[in-house]
Amino acid sequence: MALFSKNTITQVSGFNNQCIAGELVYNQNDFWNIQLTTDGLPIDLTSVTIDAQIIRREVYNLVDTRSGLSFDIKDYDPEPPAVSMPIVNRDDALGYFTLVIDEDTWNVISSDPELNIAAENPVAFSGRIKISFPSDGTNPAQDKIIFLLFLVRSDGVVN
Repeated sequence: MALFSKNTITQVSGFNNQCIAGELVYNQNDFWNIQLTTDGLPIDLTSVTIDAQIIRREVYNLVDTRSGLSFDIKDYDPEPPAVSMPIVNRDDALGYFTLVIDEDTWNVISSDPELNIAAENPVAFSGRIKISFPSDGTNPAQDKIIFLLFLVRSDGVVN
C-alpha cells in the first residue's frame, strides 16, 4: 500500500480531518472495517445515516518522495457523476460498519489510458463517508466526515 505525503492528504481532507487513502490495482476488491468510538467506547449509530461517495479526479505532478507519493489533484474533465460506495456489516450498537470497494464502484474500463502500465499519472478518486447524526435532546444534528482518496493503477496484466 502506498504512503501519500501529508501535503497530498491535506489537499483532500484539510489539516486535521480523517482520511482513508490507498493505492489499488484495477479490478481489485477491497474493504475497510470502521468502528466509531469515544474514549474507547462504541458510538451508537442507531438513527444515524451513513453515505459514502467517490468521484473521478485527475492527478498530475506525481512524484515518489521520501515522505510518500506527492501529487496535485483536480476535477476530471468532463466531470463524471459521483459513485455511491456500499456500506455493509453495520452493527449500530458497536458503532461498526464496512466500506466496500469492488470493481463496479470504480466505473473504470480496462482501456482507460490512465490504466496503461506506463501512464505517468494514475486514475484517481476522492470522496467522503458522511455519517449524519440526528438532533438528540439539546444537541443539534451533526455530520462526521471521513475523506477518501484512492489511486487505481494497472497491474501490468490488464491494459
